[in-house]
Amino acid sequence: MAFISLREWVDILESEGELRRVKNKVDWNGEIAGIVSRVYAQRGPALLFENIKDHENTWCQKLLVGGLSKKSRVALTMGMPKNTTQPELVKLLRKRFKEPVPPEILDNGPVKENIIRGDDIDLFQIPVPLWHPLDGGRYINTWCGVVTMDPDTGEHNVGMYRAAISGKSKMGVLLIPAQGWGGHYAKYQRMGKPMPVAMVYGCDLSFGFMAATPLTSINEYEAMGAIRQGPVPLVKCETSDVLVPAIAEIVVEGTISPDPASYEMEGPFGEWTGYYGTAAKRPVVQVDCITHRNDPIYRGNLEGLKTGMVNEDAASAYVTMSAVVWDVLEANSIPGIIDLVAAPWTIVKIRKTYQGQARQIAAALWGSRVAVNFAKTVMVVEEDVDIHSLSSLQLAVQTYVDPIKDVIAFPLQLGSSLDVNLSSEDRNELLYGAGRQNKLLIDATIDWEKHPVREEWGNRRLPPTCTEQLPEIEELVASRWQEYGID
Repeated sequence: MAFISLREWVDILESEGELRRVKNKVDWNGEIAGIVSRVYAQRGPALLFENIKDHENTWCQKLLVGGLSKKSRVALTMGMPKNTTQPELVKLLRKRFKEPVPPEILDNGPVKENIIRGDDIDLFQIPVPLWHPLDGGRYINTWCGVVTMDPDTGEHNVGMYRAAISGKSKMGVLLIPAQGWGGHYAKYQRMGKPMPVAMVYGCDLSFGFMAATPLTSINEYEAMGAIRQGPVPLVKCETSDVLVPAIAEIVVEGTISPDPASYEMEGPFGEWTGYYGTAAKRPVVQVDCITHRNDPIYRGNLEGLKTGMVNEDAASAYVTMSAVVWDVLEANSIPGIIDLVAAPWTIVKIRKTYQGQARQIAAALWGSRVAVNFAKTVMVVEEDVDIHSLSSLQLAVQTYVDPIKDVIAFPLQLGSSLDVNLSSEDRNELLYGAGRQNKLLIDATIDWEKHPVREEWGNRRLPPTCTEQLPEIEELVASRWQEYGID
Protein backbone atom coordinates (compact mmCIF):
# COMPACT_ATOMS: atom_id res chain seq x y z
CA MET A 1 0.00 0.00 0.00
CA ALA A 2 1.24 3.47 -0.83
CA PHE A 3 0.62 5.06 2.57
CA ILE A 4 0.69 3.84 6.16
CA SER A 5 -0.64 6.70 8.28
CA LEU A 6 -3.35 9.35 8.28
CA ARG A 7 -0.72 12.02 7.70
CA GLU A 8 0.52 10.32 4.56
CA TRP A 9 -3.12 10.01 3.46
CA VAL A 10 -3.60 13.77 3.90
CA ASP A 11 -0.52 14.37 1.73
CA ILE A 12 -1.83 11.98 -0.94
CA LEU A 13 -5.25 13.64 -0.97
CA GLU A 14 -3.70 17.08 -1.25
CA SER A 15 -1.41 16.06 -4.12
CA GLU A 16 -4.39 14.53 -5.95
CA GLY A 17 -6.52 17.66 -5.53
CA GLU A 18 -8.89 15.75 -3.25
CA LEU A 19 -8.46 17.85 -0.07
CA ARG A 20 -9.07 21.43 1.06
CA ARG A 21 -7.65 22.97 4.22
CA VAL A 22 -10.15 25.18 6.06
CA LYS A 23 -8.03 27.82 7.80
CA ASN A 24 -10.78 30.30 8.69
CA LYS A 25 -12.19 29.90 12.20
CA VAL A 26 -15.32 27.72 12.29
CA ASP A 27 -17.63 26.75 15.15
CA TRP A 28 -17.85 23.13 16.28
CA ASN A 29 -21.46 23.84 17.31
CA GLY A 30 -23.31 23.26 14.04
CA GLU A 31 -21.19 25.26 11.58
CA ILE A 32 -18.78 22.42 10.75
CA ALA A 33 -21.72 20.08 10.13
CA GLY A 34 -23.32 22.65 7.84
CA ILE A 35 -20.14 22.97 5.80
CA VAL A 36 -19.67 19.20 5.55
CA SER A 37 -23.30 18.64 4.56
CA ARG A 38 -22.97 21.05 1.64
CA VAL A 39 -19.65 19.55 0.52
CA TYR A 40 -21.02 15.98 0.70
CA ALA A 41 -24.01 17.03 -1.42
CA GLN A 42 -21.64 18.48 -4.02
CA ARG A 43 -19.41 15.36 -3.96
CA GLY A 44 -16.66 17.75 -2.96
CA PRO A 45 -13.19 17.34 -1.44
CA ALA A 46 -12.10 16.00 1.91
CA LEU A 47 -11.85 18.79 4.50
CA LEU A 48 -9.10 19.41 7.04
CA PHE A 49 -10.35 21.94 9.60
CA GLU A 50 -7.37 23.69 11.21
CA ASN A 51 -8.96 26.57 13.13
CA ILE A 52 -11.88 25.45 15.32
CA LYS A 53 -13.60 27.64 17.91
CA ASP A 54 -12.66 26.77 21.52
CA HIS A 55 -9.80 24.58 20.29
CA GLU A 56 -7.16 27.21 19.56
CA ASN A 57 -5.03 25.97 22.47
CA THR A 58 -6.19 22.40 23.13
CA TRP A 59 -3.82 19.47 22.60
CA CYS A 60 -5.92 18.45 19.59
CA GLN A 61 -6.82 21.23 17.15
CA LYS A 62 -7.46 19.56 13.78
CA LEU A 63 -10.36 17.59 12.30
CA LEU A 64 -10.39 15.61 9.04
CA VAL A 65 -13.76 14.84 7.43
CA GLY A 66 -14.63 13.17 4.13
CA GLY A 67 -11.44 11.19 3.58
CA LEU A 68 -13.44 8.41 1.90
CA SER A 69 -16.57 10.22 0.71
CA LYS A 70 -15.93 9.61 -3.02
CA LYS A 71 -15.26 6.47 -5.00
CA SER A 72 -12.02 8.00 -6.25
CA ARG A 73 -10.73 8.16 -2.66
CA VAL A 74 -11.84 4.60 -1.97
CA ALA A 75 -9.79 3.55 -5.00
CA LEU A 76 -6.76 5.48 -3.76
CA THR A 77 -7.11 3.77 -0.38
CA MET A 78 -6.61 0.44 -2.12
CA GLY A 79 -3.64 1.74 -4.09
CA MET A 80 -5.62 1.90 -7.34
CA PRO A 81 -6.16 4.67 -9.93
CA LYS A 82 -8.93 7.14 -9.09
CA ASN A 83 -11.06 6.05 -12.06
CA THR A 84 -11.19 2.37 -11.02
CA THR A 85 -14.78 1.13 -11.32
CA GLN A 86 -16.88 -0.25 -8.48
CA PRO A 87 -16.93 -3.82 -9.86
CA GLU A 88 -13.14 -3.70 -10.24
CA LEU A 89 -12.73 -2.53 -6.64
CA VAL A 90 -15.07 -5.25 -5.36
CA LYS A 91 -13.12 -7.89 -7.28
CA LEU A 92 -9.80 -6.62 -5.89
CA LEU A 93 -11.12 -6.45 -2.33
CA ARG A 94 -12.43 -10.02 -2.53
CA LYS A 95 -9.02 -11.16 -3.78
CA ARG A 96 -7.24 -9.42 -0.91
CA PHE A 97 -9.66 -10.85 1.66
CA LYS A 98 -8.44 -14.28 0.54
CA GLU A 99 -4.85 -13.27 1.33
CA PRO A 100 -4.93 -12.15 4.99
CA VAL A 101 -1.80 -10.55 6.43
CA PRO A 102 -1.32 -11.00 10.22
CA PRO A 103 -0.37 -7.88 12.21
CA GLU A 104 2.99 -7.31 13.87
CA ILE A 105 3.29 -6.31 17.53
CA LEU A 106 5.75 -3.53 18.41
CA ASP A 107 7.04 -2.30 21.75
CA ASN A 108 6.30 1.33 20.98
CA GLY A 109 4.90 3.65 18.33
CA PRO A 110 4.03 7.29 17.50
CA VAL A 111 0.67 7.06 19.28
CA LYS A 112 2.61 6.86 22.57
CA GLU A 113 4.28 10.27 22.12
CA ASN A 114 1.88 11.71 24.73
CA ILE A 115 0.20 9.84 27.59
CA ILE A 116 -2.58 11.46 29.64
CA ARG A 117 -3.93 9.96 32.87
CA GLY A 118 -6.03 10.79 35.90
CA ASP A 119 -7.34 14.31 36.39
CA ASP A 120 -5.60 15.49 33.23
CA ILE A 121 -8.04 13.51 31.08
CA ASP A 122 -10.45 15.82 29.26
CA LEU A 123 -12.29 14.54 26.19
CA PHE A 124 -13.46 18.07 25.46
CA GLN A 125 -9.89 18.84 24.36
CA ILE A 126 -10.77 16.98 21.15
CA PRO A 127 -12.59 19.15 18.54
CA VAL A 128 -15.71 17.01 18.27
CA PRO A 129 -18.53 18.79 16.40
CA LEU A 130 -22.21 18.82 17.21
CA TRP A 131 -23.12 16.90 14.08
CA HIS A 132 -26.94 17.21 14.09
CA PRO A 133 -29.21 19.79 15.77
CA LEU A 134 -31.03 17.28 17.99
CA ASP A 135 -28.03 15.11 18.95
CA GLY A 136 -27.84 14.35 22.65
CA GLY A 137 -24.28 15.68 22.86
CA ARG A 138 -21.02 15.85 20.93
CA TYR A 139 -20.61 12.44 19.27
CA ILE A 140 -16.93 11.53 19.27
CA ASN A 141 -17.36 8.14 17.54
CA THR A 142 -18.43 8.77 13.96
CA TRP A 143 -15.39 7.53 12.00
CA CYS A 144 -13.15 5.47 14.25
CA GLY A 145 -12.33 1.96 15.40
CA VAL A 146 -13.58 0.50 18.67
CA VAL A 147 -11.27 -2.32 19.74
CA THR A 148 -12.12 -5.06 22.25
CA MET A 149 -10.62 -8.46 23.01
CA ASP A 150 -12.29 -11.80 23.71
CA PRO A 151 -11.35 -12.68 27.32
CA ASP A 152 -11.19 -16.40 26.47
CA THR A 153 -9.39 -16.49 23.13
CA GLY A 154 -7.60 -13.14 22.93
CA GLU A 155 -9.19 -12.56 19.51
CA HIS A 156 -9.65 -8.87 18.74
CA ASN A 157 -12.71 -7.20 17.25
CA VAL A 158 -12.65 -3.80 15.60
CA GLY A 159 -15.99 -2.13 14.97
CA MET A 160 -17.44 1.31 14.38
CA TYR A 161 -19.92 2.05 17.15
CA ARG A 162 -21.32 5.42 18.12
CA ALA A 163 -20.32 7.19 21.35
CA ALA A 164 -21.02 10.60 22.84
CA ILE A 165 -18.91 12.58 25.28
CA SER A 166 -20.89 12.58 28.52
CA GLY A 167 -18.17 14.04 30.77
CA LYS A 168 -14.47 14.83 30.78
CA SER A 169 -13.69 11.15 31.26
CA LYS A 170 -16.91 9.40 30.19
CA MET A 171 -18.62 8.28 26.99
CA GLY A 172 -22.12 6.92 26.48
CA VAL A 173 -22.17 4.16 23.86
CA LEU A 174 -24.65 2.21 21.75
CA LEU A 175 -23.61 -1.38 22.47
CA ILE A 176 -25.68 -3.86 20.45
CA PRO A 177 -25.31 -7.42 21.82
CA ALA A 178 -25.56 -9.02 18.35
CA GLN A 179 -22.52 -7.11 17.09
CA GLY A 180 -18.86 -8.04 17.54
CA TRP A 181 -18.07 -6.27 20.79
CA GLY A 182 -21.48 -7.28 22.15
CA GLY A 183 -20.32 -10.91 22.29
CA HIS A 184 -17.19 -9.87 24.18
CA TYR A 185 -19.21 -7.74 26.61
CA ALA A 186 -21.57 -10.66 27.36
CA LYS A 187 -18.57 -12.75 28.43
CA TYR A 188 -17.28 -10.00 30.72
CA GLN A 189 -20.74 -9.63 32.22
CA ARG A 190 -20.85 -13.36 33.02
CA MET A 191 -17.42 -12.98 34.63
CA GLY A 192 -18.61 -9.93 36.59
CA LYS A 193 -15.65 -7.90 35.31
CA PRO A 194 -15.40 -4.58 33.43
CA MET A 195 -14.56 -4.90 29.73
CA PRO A 196 -11.44 -3.08 28.49
CA VAL A 197 -12.03 -1.04 25.36
CA ALA A 198 -9.93 1.25 23.16
CA MET A 199 -11.31 3.94 20.84
CA VAL A 200 -8.95 4.68 17.94
CA TYR A 201 -9.14 7.93 15.95
CA GLY A 202 -7.10 8.81 12.88
CA CYS A 203 -5.22 5.89 11.43
CA ASP A 204 -4.24 4.02 8.29
CA LEU A 205 -7.26 4.43 6.00
CA SER A 206 -7.86 0.69 5.91
CA PHE A 207 -8.70 0.93 9.64
CA GLY A 208 -11.97 2.86 9.37
CA PHE A 209 -12.63 1.11 6.06
CA MET A 210 -12.75 -2.28 7.80
CA ALA A 211 -14.12 -1.20 11.19
CA ALA A 212 -17.42 -0.38 9.49
CA THR A 213 -17.59 -3.75 7.69
CA PRO A 214 -19.12 -6.92 9.25
CA LEU A 215 -16.40 -9.32 8.13
CA THR A 216 -17.33 -13.00 8.12
CA SER A 217 -14.20 -15.01 7.30
CA ILE A 218 -11.25 -12.84 8.35
CA ASN A 219 -10.58 -10.58 11.35
CA GLU A 220 -10.20 -6.83 10.96
CA TYR A 221 -6.44 -6.54 11.54
CA GLU A 222 -5.77 -9.32 9.03
CA ALA A 223 -8.10 -7.62 6.54
CA MET A 224 -6.34 -4.29 7.03
CA GLY A 225 -3.01 -6.00 6.38
CA ALA A 226 -4.44 -7.52 3.23
CA ILE A 227 -5.65 -4.13 1.96
CA ARG A 228 -2.43 -2.28 2.76
CA GLN A 229 -0.35 -5.23 1.49
CA GLY A 230 1.69 -5.37 4.67
CA PRO A 231 1.27 -6.13 8.38
CA VAL A 232 -0.51 -3.60 10.59
CA PRO A 233 1.89 -2.45 13.34
CA LEU A 234 0.20 -2.77 16.75
CA VAL A 235 1.09 -1.73 20.29
CA LYS A 236 -0.44 -2.72 23.59
CA CYS A 237 -2.63 -0.24 25.43
CA GLU A 238 -1.33 1.41 28.59
CA THR A 239 -4.15 0.05 30.78
CA SER A 240 -4.97 -3.32 29.21
CA ASP A 241 -3.75 -6.00 26.80
CA VAL A 242 -5.88 -4.64 23.99
CA LEU A 243 -3.79 -4.05 20.85
CA VAL A 244 -4.18 -0.84 18.81
CA PRO A 245 -2.46 0.57 15.70
CA ALA A 246 0.92 2.08 16.54
CA ILE A 247 0.49 4.94 14.05
CA ALA A 248 -2.97 6.03 15.26
CA GLU A 249 -3.42 9.73 15.98
CA ILE A 250 -5.41 9.28 19.22
CA VAL A 251 -6.34 6.29 21.38
CA VAL A 252 -8.82 6.59 24.25
CA GLU A 253 -8.59 3.69 26.71
CA GLY A 254 -11.25 2.74 29.21
CA THR A 255 -13.59 0.11 30.60
CA ILE A 256 -17.31 -0.63 30.52
CA SER A 257 -18.90 -1.81 33.76
CA PRO A 258 -20.79 -5.13 33.59
CA ASP A 259 -23.47 -3.72 35.90
CA PRO A 260 -26.60 -2.35 34.16
CA ALA A 261 -27.09 -0.06 37.17
CA SER A 262 -24.14 1.96 35.84
CA TYR A 263 -25.86 2.75 32.54
CA GLU A 264 -26.66 6.37 31.69
CA MET A 265 -28.79 8.12 29.08
CA GLU A 266 -27.30 8.10 25.57
CA GLY A 267 -28.88 9.59 22.45
CA PRO A 268 -30.56 10.69 20.36
CA PHE A 269 -28.10 10.72 17.48
CA GLY A 270 -28.52 11.37 13.74
CA GLU A 271 -27.78 7.92 12.34
CA TRP A 272 -26.69 6.61 8.93
CA THR A 273 -30.35 5.83 8.17
CA GLY A 274 -31.04 9.57 7.94
CA TYR A 275 -33.14 9.55 11.12
CA TYR A 276 -32.33 10.11 14.78
CA GLY A 277 -31.65 7.02 16.84
CA THR A 278 -33.52 6.78 20.12
CA ALA A 279 -32.30 7.85 23.55
CA ALA A 280 -32.09 5.24 26.32
CA LYS A 281 -30.02 4.18 29.31
CA ARG A 282 -26.95 2.47 27.85
CA PRO A 283 -23.43 1.37 28.83
CA VAL A 284 -20.77 3.93 29.71
CA VAL A 285 -17.04 3.93 28.95
CA GLN A 286 -15.01 5.15 31.91
CA VAL A 287 -11.86 6.65 30.39
CA ASP A 288 -8.60 5.80 32.20
CA CYS A 289 -5.97 6.97 29.71
CA ILE A 290 -5.49 8.86 26.44
CA THR A 291 -2.45 8.47 24.22
CA HIS A 292 -1.84 10.63 21.17
CA ARG A 293 0.70 11.79 18.63
CA ASN A 294 2.12 15.30 18.70
CA ASP A 295 -0.31 17.71 17.04
CA PRO A 296 -2.87 14.94 16.39
CA ILE A 297 -5.58 14.95 13.72
CA TYR A 298 -9.02 13.85 14.92
CA ARG A 299 -11.28 11.98 12.45
CA GLY A 300 -15.02 12.40 12.12
CA ASN A 301 -17.92 11.91 9.70
CA LEU A 302 -21.33 13.49 9.22
CA GLU A 303 -23.80 10.60 9.38
CA GLY A 304 -27.13 10.52 7.57
CA LEU A 305 -28.32 8.77 4.41
CA LYS A 306 -29.95 11.28 2.05
CA THR A 307 -30.75 11.18 -1.65
CA GLY A 308 -27.98 12.91 -3.58
CA MET A 309 -25.61 13.13 -0.61
CA VAL A 310 -22.76 10.63 -0.33
CA ASN A 311 -20.76 10.45 2.89
CA GLU A 312 -17.94 8.15 3.94
CA ASP A 313 -20.24 5.31 4.99
CA ALA A 314 -22.04 5.22 1.66
CA ALA A 315 -18.97 5.56 -0.56
CA SER A 316 -16.94 2.88 1.21
CA ALA A 317 -19.79 0.45 2.00
CA TYR A 318 -20.74 0.37 -1.68
CA VAL A 319 -17.46 -1.51 -2.17
CA THR A 320 -16.79 -3.27 1.14
CA MET A 321 -20.30 -4.63 1.76
CA SER A 322 -20.57 -5.85 -1.81
CA ALA A 323 -17.34 -7.81 -1.33
CA VAL A 324 -18.56 -9.26 2.00
CA VAL A 325 -21.97 -10.26 0.62
CA TRP A 326 -20.33 -11.93 -2.37
CA ASP A 327 -18.00 -13.88 -0.06
CA VAL A 328 -20.97 -15.05 2.05
CA LEU A 329 -22.68 -16.42 -1.05
CA GLU A 330 -19.49 -18.05 -2.29
CA ALA A 331 -18.92 -19.65 1.13
CA ASN A 332 -22.39 -21.20 0.81
CA SER A 333 -21.47 -22.66 -2.61
CA ILE A 334 -24.12 -20.69 -4.48
CA PRO A 335 -23.21 -20.69 -8.18
CA GLY A 336 -23.86 -18.22 -10.94
CA ILE A 337 -23.28 -14.88 -9.14
CA ILE A 338 -22.54 -12.28 -11.82
CA ASP A 339 -22.77 -8.94 -9.99
CA LEU A 340 -24.28 -7.44 -6.86
CA VAL A 341 -24.74 -4.29 -4.82
CA ALA A 342 -25.22 -4.49 -1.08
CA ALA A 343 -27.12 -1.36 -0.04
CA PRO A 344 -29.62 0.11 0.55
CA TRP A 345 -31.24 -2.97 -1.02
CA THR A 346 -29.12 -6.06 -1.57
CA ILE A 347 -29.49 -6.81 -5.29
CA VAL A 348 -27.89 -9.93 -6.76
CA LYS A 349 -27.61 -10.69 -10.48
CA ILE A 350 -27.34 -14.41 -11.27
CA ARG A 351 -27.09 -16.87 -14.11
CA LYS A 352 -29.93 -19.03 -12.81
CA THR A 353 -29.14 -22.74 -12.75
CA TYR A 354 -31.93 -24.17 -10.57
CA GLN A 355 -35.36 -23.36 -9.22
CA GLY A 356 -35.21 -21.86 -5.72
CA GLN A 357 -31.80 -20.25 -6.22
CA ALA A 358 -33.06 -16.82 -5.13
CA ARG A 359 -34.44 -18.27 -1.90
CA GLN A 360 -31.12 -19.93 -1.13
CA ILE A 361 -29.34 -16.61 -1.64
CA ALA A 362 -31.66 -14.87 0.82
CA ALA A 363 -31.33 -17.69 3.35
CA ALA A 364 -27.53 -17.56 3.16
CA LEU A 365 -27.45 -13.80 3.79
CA TRP A 366 -30.01 -13.89 6.59
CA GLY A 367 -28.06 -16.67 8.30
CA SER A 368 -24.86 -14.58 8.42
CA ARG A 369 -23.56 -11.55 10.34
CA VAL A 370 -24.70 -9.42 7.42
CA ALA A 371 -28.30 -9.74 8.64
CA VAL A 372 -27.74 -7.61 11.74
CA ASN A 373 -27.51 -4.28 9.91
CA PHE A 374 -27.96 -5.13 6.22
CA ALA A 375 -29.98 -7.25 3.79
CA LYS A 376 -33.40 -6.18 5.05
CA THR A 377 -34.56 -6.34 1.42
CA VAL A 378 -32.94 -8.83 -0.97
CA MET A 379 -33.73 -8.78 -4.69
CA VAL A 380 -32.43 -11.42 -7.11
CA VAL A 381 -32.53 -10.78 -10.85
CA GLU A 382 -31.69 -12.47 -14.15
CA GLU A 383 -28.45 -11.93 -16.03
CA ASP A 384 -29.99 -9.52 -18.57
CA VAL A 385 -30.86 -6.96 -15.87
CA ASP A 386 -28.66 -3.91 -15.23
CA ILE A 387 -28.63 -3.79 -11.43
CA HIS A 388 -27.15 -0.27 -11.48
CA SER A 389 -30.19 1.08 -13.36
CA LEU A 390 -33.43 1.87 -11.53
CA SER A 391 -35.52 1.56 -14.71
CA SER A 392 -33.99 -1.84 -15.47
CA LEU A 393 -34.81 -3.06 -11.95
CA GLN A 394 -38.37 -1.76 -12.22
CA LEU A 395 -38.78 -3.55 -15.54
CA ALA A 396 -37.49 -6.77 -13.94
CA VAL A 397 -40.17 -6.55 -11.25
CA GLN A 398 -42.84 -5.82 -13.85
CA THR A 399 -41.70 -8.71 -16.05
CA TYR A 400 -40.76 -11.50 -13.66
CA VAL A 401 -42.46 -10.97 -10.28
CA ASP A 402 -45.71 -12.63 -9.22
CA PRO A 403 -46.73 -10.64 -6.11
CA ILE A 404 -48.20 -13.74 -4.47
CA LYS A 405 -45.36 -16.20 -5.08
CA ASP A 406 -42.25 -14.09 -5.56
CA VAL A 407 -42.49 -11.45 -2.81
CA ILE A 408 -41.64 -13.30 0.38
CA ALA A 409 -41.71 -11.80 3.86
CA PHE A 410 -39.60 -13.76 6.34
CA PRO A 411 -40.11 -13.38 10.13
CA LEU A 412 -36.42 -13.39 10.99
CA GLN A 413 -36.87 -11.17 14.06
CA LEU A 414 -33.22 -10.09 13.78
CA GLY A 415 -31.85 -6.93 12.27
CA SER A 416 -30.99 -3.31 12.73
CA SER A 417 -32.13 -1.57 15.89
CA LEU A 418 -31.77 1.66 13.89
CA ASP A 419 -34.64 0.73 11.55
CA VAL A 420 -37.15 3.53 12.11
CA ASN A 421 -39.94 1.36 10.73
CA LEU A 422 -39.78 -0.71 13.92
CA SER A 423 -41.67 0.24 17.05
CA SER A 424 -39.70 1.68 19.96
CA GLU A 425 -39.95 -1.64 21.78
CA ASP A 426 -38.77 -3.66 18.79
CA ARG A 427 -35.73 -1.36 18.46
CA ASN A 428 -34.62 -2.07 22.04
CA GLU A 429 -31.18 -3.65 21.55
CA LEU A 430 -30.70 -4.31 25.27
CA LEU A 431 -33.97 -6.23 25.48
CA TYR A 432 -33.63 -8.30 22.30
CA GLY A 433 -29.91 -8.15 21.46
CA ALA A 434 -30.69 -6.36 18.17
CA GLY A 435 -33.74 -5.00 16.42
CA ARG A 436 -36.73 -7.32 15.90
CA GLN A 437 -36.63 -6.83 12.16
CA ASN A 438 -38.26 -9.02 9.52
CA LYS A 439 -36.81 -9.46 6.04
CA LEU A 440 -38.07 -9.36 2.46
CA LEU A 441 -37.09 -11.29 -0.68
CA ILE A 442 -38.11 -10.17 -4.16
CA ASP A 443 -37.46 -13.07 -6.53
CA ALA A 444 -37.27 -11.36 -9.91
CA THR A 445 -36.05 -14.41 -11.76
CA ILE A 446 -37.99 -16.53 -14.26
CA ASP A 447 -40.18 -19.17 -12.60
CA TRP A 448 -39.17 -22.39 -14.33
CA GLU A 449 -42.38 -24.15 -13.30
CA LYS A 450 -44.59 -21.59 -15.02
CA HIS A 451 -42.23 -21.05 -17.93
CA PRO A 452 -40.69 -24.26 -19.30
CA VAL A 453 -38.26 -24.10 -22.20
CA ARG A 454 -40.19 -23.81 -25.49
CA GLU A 455 -38.80 -24.88 -28.81
CA GLU A 456 -40.86 -22.38 -30.81
CA TRP A 457 -39.19 -19.56 -28.83
CA GLY A 458 -35.69 -20.71 -29.70
CA ASN A 459 -35.44 -22.91 -26.58
CA ARG A 460 -36.13 -19.93 -24.33
CA ARG A 461 -38.52 -19.68 -21.39
CA LEU A 462 -40.10 -16.36 -22.44
CA PRO A 463 -41.16 -15.08 -25.83
CA PRO A 464 -38.48 -13.31 -27.91
CA THR A 465 -38.19 -9.59 -27.21
CA CYS A 466 -39.58 -7.22 -29.82
CA THR A 467 -37.22 -4.33 -29.13
CA GLU A 468 -34.32 -5.42 -31.35
CA GLN A 469 -34.14 -4.84 -35.10
CA LEU A 470 -32.72 -7.26 -37.65
CA PRO A 471 -28.94 -6.77 -38.05
CA GLU A 472 -29.31 -5.88 -41.73
CA ILE A 473 -31.83 -3.14 -40.87
CA GLU A 474 -29.52 -1.71 -38.20
CA GLU A 475 -26.68 -1.64 -40.74
CA LEU A 476 -28.89 0.04 -43.34
CA VAL A 477 -30.04 2.75 -40.95
CA ALA A 478 -26.49 3.36 -39.74
CA SER A 479 -25.16 3.70 -43.30
CA ARG A 480 -27.86 6.20 -44.31
CA TRP A 481 -28.13 8.11 -41.01
CA GLN A 482 -26.69 11.37 -42.32
CA GLU A 483 -29.11 11.28 -45.26
CA TYR A 484 -32.14 11.35 -42.98
CA GLY A 485 -31.30 14.83 -41.71
CA ILE A 486 -32.41 13.98 -38.18
CA ASP A 487 -29.35 15.38 -36.45
